[in-house]
Amino acid sequence: MSNLETMSGLREIAYRVDPVPWVARVVGVTPAPWQETFLRAPQGTSLLALTARQVGKTTTAAWAIGHAMLFTPGSLSVVACPAQRQSAEAVRKVREILTKTGAKLTSDNVYGLELDNGSRVLALPGSDDSIRGLTVDAWIVADEAARLSPDLIAALRPMRARRPQARLAMLSTAWSRTDPFWTAWASDDPSWIRLQATADNGAVFAPEFLDSERRALGEHDFNREYLGVPGGAQASPFTWELFDRATYRHWPEVPPGPAFAPPAEVRGVPVANPFQTVTPKGVYHDVPRK
Repeated sequence: MSNLETMSGLREIAYRVDPVPWVARVVGVTPAPWQETFLRAPQGTSLLALTARQVGKTTTAAWAIGHAMLFTPGSLSVVACPAQRQSAEAVRKVREILTKTGAKLTSDNVYGLELDNGSRVLALPGSDDSIRGLTVDAWIVADEAARLSPDLIAALRPMRARRPQARLAMLSTAWSRTDPFWTAWASDDPSWIRLQATADNGAVFAPEFLDSERRALGEHDFNREYLGVPGGAQASPFTWELFDRATYRHWPEVPPGPAFAPPAEVRGVPVANPFQTVTPKGVYHDVPRK
């Protein structure tokens, strides 16, 4: 074996183990730090990525899926978005990546791809009615997960029940404090790896662009689209702050003791009824009317 063949073999092993240099060299893009963490997530990982708009979250998922298709023969990945046309757009990004690598496609359509090694990716519809029964062993990607229904999320999770090595990734911009994504993000569940790429945390935007967007969108929408702050004030007459104040438990500063004992029993004082008279024998007579 020549030195060139040895180097090629070693490089392939390195790419198989670590997707980051593969993306940098083959795809030609240097991943951001949060994207590196996403791509290097161990098998069986559950990921949450809270992002601003236009930071490349769908592209990052496409890199991960493309890498799995090339280096894990026979694998299956799925992408779920609020609408199937959005899922198809994610699959199109995977197609672009595979084309750059020179991979051979045996099946190529709007909603799915298959390589000659048997690996596939499917663009799922935004409903749980027709996606049950799939067994996924590579990537389960829920893009714009805040806009997905809880029923759809519930249908995606069991897809890796028999393939514990599969990775589950929920990527989204902020939307509300009650959607499936934020419910997971705000929970204390330690099984999630949380990544953030917002304008104030990892995402790079020109300051003048952000100033322009803040003026155009207003504070509420700007915070949601670029800072990862979910909405609430415009969706309901009750803001999150009001809800938090109403449901917060205020514990008394006075320690338990006599101050919190049951109130003393107060005996009633009899009051004569002006409409009745009482005889010595205790017999009540109506007062004659004049």
